Amino acid sequence: MEKRHVGNLNEAKSMINLAMITGQMLIKNGAEIYRSEDTIVRMCACVEEIREVEVFALSSAIFVSAQYEGETITMFKDIKNQGVHLSRIDAINSFSRNFVSGTISLDDARSELLAISSMEKCSLPMSMFFIGLCSASFAVMFGGDWYDFGYTFFVGMVLSFCMRTTSRYNINFFADTLIGTMVVSILAFIGANATNRLHMDMIIIGSIMPLVPGMQITNSLRDIMSGDFVSGMIGITKGIFVALAIALGVGFILNIQKIIGG
Repeated sequence: MEKRHVGNLNEAKSMINLAMITGQMLIKNGAEIYRSEDTIVRMCACVEEIREVEVFALSSAIFVSAQYEGETITMFKDIKNQGVHLSRIDAINSFSRNFVSGTISLDDARSELLAISSMEKCSLPMSMFFIGLCSASFAVMFGGDWYDFGYTFFVGMVLSFCMRTTSRYNINFFADTLIGTMVVSILAFIGANATNRLHMDMIIIGSIMPLVPGMQITNSLRDIMSGDFVSGMIGITKGIFVALAIALGVGFILNIQKIIGG
């Protein structure tokens, strides 16, 4: 594979900045830390004049240092508004491979990254349907009946709508999860008190499953096994706080139920 070439310091900085934006987008959309670091290193290493590339990435920031004709270039990028967007991750992975192979020019690369960053998530109706289906399926799996399935499907759809709405206001992940859990618990409480055919516990368990940080914990463990201990512990800590928000939200509504019932 023939390597790329840059003619001056500004082009080298532009190339490193492009690689950093690619890594930033990976982490922002839910990719593993080591994947982001590897992508940045590979994109910089495909340029003949850029050498000694060092990358240190966290879930909140990326630091890159590289050598160009004896001069050290150091850059930093902040990372905010993290979420999970697997379609973007797949598109970025394909983009980085094509860029390293030389099939995409530097100018075209910027346009393609911009197009990837503007990719929309699935539509709200589709999101509501599948989160509702996911919640309802878990309710049945944990021992609920078909009445629980139908009502939990509705609760899951409401949860999806609430999470999509709160995401527009850049609320922190703890408050976002807490609000979603309380909405789920309130609807379960209302449904279980409206009819004896529904089981409040099954509805709550099924509905909170989309909020459980399984992917967050899995990625963090993979980061730790890859040697990124700081990033892994940060991810696990975030997962613990999400679990705490879920517990607080459910516990608060259950205590209210106990007081009302008493």
